[in-house]
Amino acid sequence: MKTNKKSFWANVKLVIVIVPTVILLLFVFFVLTRREIITLSKDNLAIKSKNYADDISKWADSVLDELNIYSSMIEHMSLDDPKTLEMLKTSADSNDAYPYGLYWGDDQGTYFDSSGWVPDADYVVTERNWYLEGLEHERFSFGEPYMDAMTGDTCVSVTTRVKNYKTVCVLAADVYLDYASDLVSEITKESIEHALYATGGTRIIVADSDTDMVGKCLREDNGSRLYANINQLLEEGKTGQSEIEGDDGLYYVDINRIENTDWYFITCMSRKGTLKNLNRLERLMLLAAVIVSFILVYIVNRIAKEMSSIRIKAKTDPLTRLLNRDGFREMMMLAMETNTEQGILMIMDMDNFKKINDQLGHPEGDAVLKRFAVLLEGYFNRNKDIVARIGGDEFAVYVGRPVGASEVEAMLKKFILLFHGEFDEAYPEQKLSVSIGGAFSADNKTFDKLYKSSDEALYKVKRNGKDGFMIASGYKEKTEVEAGKKNKD
Repeated sequence: MKTNKKSFWANVKLVIVIVPTVILLLFVFFVLTRREIITLSKDNLAIKSKNYADDISKWADSVLDELNIYSSMIEHMSLDDPKTLEMLKTSADSNDAYPYGLYWGDDQGTYFDSSGWVPDADYVVTERNWYLEGLEHERFSFGEPYMDAMTGDTCVSVTTRVKNYKTVCVLAADVYLDYASDLVSEITKESIEHALYATGGTRIIVADSDTDMVGKCLREDNGSRLYANINQLLEEGKTGQSEIEGDDGLYYVDINRIENTDWYFITCMSRKGTLKNLNRLERLMLLAAVIVSFILVYIVNRIAKEMSSIRIKAKTDPLTRLLNRDGFREMMMLAMETNTEQGILMIMDMDNFKKINDQLGHPEGDAVLKRFAVLLEGYFNRNKDIVARIGGDEFAVYVGRPVGASEVEAMLKKFILLFHGEFDEAYPEQKLSVSIGGAFSADNKTFDKLYKSSDEALYKVKRNGKDGFMIASGYKEKTEVEAGKKNKD
């Protein structure tokens, strides 16, 4: 009986220890998971918002470019010419964005509409908003959106003043915003709860996932705390991501300015909605605390690997896959902590690289940088060599083993010859070369001093004609390198 009692109390103690421990682990796990889910959701919100903002910006640019072609043609013709009017008529039904085509009016009251619409007798051209907006525009530009009384759709007048015409004339088109509405509907199907387009000046809502809000003004009291706080962000000129209070708690809001318009694309995601599925999961997992403890170990391990992967990526140059500046500095600091009495740092700059980008394009420039990176890695490939791209066309190499001045000179002469063998024939007109500055770590006990000495040596090479190297005071003229190339040939 006593044994049973002891066993019972031992089990109780075990439960008292294990259950709180598991619950504590679960609590920590869910705190971390909540944070990760929120971070990933916010990143997702920012990426998707930017992509959709770019889509509407490209659409707006395409509309403006097409209308400006009409404007340019008209400025070289005459609006009195019947051929010009016939050409304008072709604009009707030519683009879904402005299905009724172009129309124009001047300060004499003349009005022409490509769609064939004839205004009433009391229609005064010079008093219309589209005419007044057009007087301010040298090229086609978007005006303020409004609700079309005939169709009930949101549209905006795109207007410009016609140059070189005998009267003050404005050319315009009514652009319908169906495309913006389609994008709003599309993005809200992808885990984004709410989206809208609003103008920066009047704060008119151009498109909204809540269609009842289209055409309303953010500045007005719409009975929504979310809309009021979005308007406040716009009043303060804030773009990017913010956290504001809404009708359903905390919201993450992302605001992007649409280029070439006075519009903003706004996406919203509630914290409660973001964590809704997680809350359900918590209740289920609390019922199976022991099982979750094993899951926790697995997930923590995965998170650790992910964090390690992210850290590695943060230290790597995405183009060349070499270390970036931060990664190079970190590896150098570790190497110099081990031994500062041996090793040499060399900073390398590709001469005339700008000609590649200017004459052959940036994709070819990227290819050259990757090719140079492969050359560096293939040449400096011992276990204590550290190779990095530290910015633009600038690279760095640290040889962490004992080397003398004569060995370094021979090493760099050979490397420069290899460089010319790699690039001279491929890019003869650009005349690529490489300038190298180096310093020994034994003479510069800290990374900053070592880097500064190497950098100063590099710029002395640059000032002395490039295509060479300098280690301490031993600058090697271009002629020596060229002589080495001839001997090799």
